[in-house]
Amino acid sequence: MTGSWRSPWLHLGLWIALVFAVSSIPDLTPPGPGVPGIDKLFHAGEYAVLGWLWGRARRSRWAVVQAALLGALVGGFDELYQGNVAGRARDLLDAGADMLGATLGCYAWSRWTRRRRKPILS
Repeated sequence: MTGSWRSPWLHLGLWIALVFAVSSIPDLTPPGPGVPGIDKLFHAGEYAVLGWLWGRARRSRWAVVQAALLGALVGGFDELYQGNVAGRARDLLDAGADMLGATLGCYAWSRWTRRRRKPILS
């Protein structure tokens, strides 16, 4: 059992659970000065972490494409779920920000790992 807490799949699952836990908070408004559309930035950031964790767990050549699909799937279910939470609403643009965030997060992970594998001095 040693190292089971280090499992990238566990981290991904816990993050998805956290996404739905945050979606359960009624009347949640993003912090800040009330800039219109700022919630899309929060959605993208939340799902960028999901994409990063997906890339870390999957380690596949197709991970970025899969992250986009995962972001669309989880984001879509999240929006459907939010439609049943008091003070929350379904928003197709939020789901788009989720998909974009997951894609960018996984892409960032793949670039970061590629850079780390290259020798500093040739």
